[in-house]
Amino acid sequence: MARIAIYAAFGVALLTVLGTAQAQEPRRGGTVITTVQADPNVINPAISTSPPDGITGCMVYEALTKVAGERIIPLLAKSWTVSPDGKTYSFKLNEANWQDGKPFTSADVKWSLTEVNAKYTPAFAPTTGRLLDGIDTPAPDEVVIHLKQPFGPLLRTLSCNQGGVLLPRHVFEGSDIFKNPAIRAPMGTGPYKLAEWKHGDYLKLIRNETYWQKGKPYLDAVIVKVIPQPSARTQALVTGETDFVSYYIFPTNDLPIVRNNPKYTLTETKIPPSQNMLLYNVKRKPLDDKRVRHALFMATDRDYLAKTVWLGLGPAAIAPFNSRLTWAANPDIDYRKMYPFDAGRANALLDDAGFKRDASGNRFTLHIVFAADELNFAGVAVALKSMWKAIGVEVVVDAMDRQIAEKRAFEEGDFDLHLNSYTSGGDPAIGLARIFTTSSIGKTYGNASRYSNPEVDRLFVEAEQVVDQADRGKVYQKIQAILAEDLPVLTLREGTAYDVYTSAIQGLENDAYFPTWADA
Repeated sequence: MARIAIYAAFGVALLTVLGTAQAQEPRRGGTVITTVQADPNVINPAISTSPPDGITGCMVYEALTKVAGERIIPLLAKSWTVSPDGKTYSFKLNEANWQDGKPFTSADVKWSLTEVNAKYTPAFAPTTGRLLDGIDTPAPDEVVIHLKQPFGPLLRTLSCNQGGVLLPRHVFEGSDIFKNPAIRAPMGTGPYKLAEWKHGDYLKLIRNETYWQKGKPYLDAVIVKVIPQPSARTQALVTGETDFVSYYIFPTNDLPIVRNNPKYTLTETKIPPSQNMLLYNVKRKPLDDKRVRHALFMATDRDYLAKTVWLGLGPAAIAPFNSRLTWAANPDIDYRKMYPFDAGRANALLDDAGFKRDASGNRFTLHIVFAADELNFAGVAVALKSMWKAIGVEVVVDAMDRQIAEKRAFEEGDFDLHLNSYTSGGDPAIGLARIFTTSSIGKTYGNASRYSNPEVDRLFVEAEQVVDQADRGKVYQKIQAILAEDLPVLTLREGTAYDVYTSAIQGLENDAYFPTWADA
């Protein structure tokens, strides 16, 4: 679509490229066009962790806190205190209204956290949700959260991107939250409100004129354009049809196009350490055999994938957890030593496991399922197809619509191998436990591999209850030793990512994951 067509379609003036971004006083007005790779399914981060849902949903809805890298920033919570035993958090709330004018109160917080987040939110329910031991509301602007045990990452989990999004009780209470019309017509306390949604094309969000943070947001509107193809997103940025492409959907092989160009700003995101993973379905033969999983890992040239497919943006993984979580790292685990790239050893292991080649040289066939809009995954799948052919394993590449891929992987378990990306959430209890614990099986962005080990489950619970971080790290070291042997997941790469946007945009310093655009 030409830029003039966007002007006509939305009737707005877009930001003009001003050259290298420099700090300056915020100016009101203007519209930013950003992108998503697929139409949101629901605009409600309380019931979905799909990126398009969160990108749009956290502009409309808010939470008690906001995460900016390693910092926890107060949002709807004005302040808080923590009891000496680490089990009681007392919050004072900011004065705010829902976008229909109804006041936001402690009753909304209690209802949301207990009746929605603790039951349905994929990132919240298996962590903070199951640890809630009651919530008191001594006043409309006061909330007291009681935990069954200390939980170090609690404040992180009370942010929108970590699943602590708050919903209006008066809109959702008494209804089926998954069928309530408000899941596609959101009404939050956030800086923007949904004005228009042309499915499959764009969403228009306009300034919430009654936003509780006086003077914000500065922009008139944010247009969220649906652009499924990675190359088309880059083209839209270069031609001026869009102003911002998130790290999550900017194709890394296009970074040279915008790098060192003063028209664009490249900012390394403040997201917690993440990793790209290939998840085995350990309930399916032959992947239920640990020896097969080991052999496939040894037949995978992870350095090649990191350097070639991901252009060196982040190293090949050497452990189940990202090594940047230094306090939780196990110094005795190194995949380069445990599972070196060695097709000969992989072949011998498959022979010993009883998976002989047939007359055509094939041992068995595996299907790799992934979302077609996911960056670089097609390159990974094609590379694996070539690498594994050397050990007699045929690979069928199944790129499909994101919603179908996620349903098959997480809900139905209808796959052999599934490519996906996970964030650590800044703490294994938030982002990594869900990948490996039994309680997360069947949940979106949970345990797709269907791996179940009672000892791993027990240790993850134990780690949550330890207050001292160094002592917690020792428990996570034990977990990784088990995971490195059982190998339900191939951790391929430790992610490093960049948001790319026109240099006219400023004020994104306090945004992690996806911008809320409140300060832009």
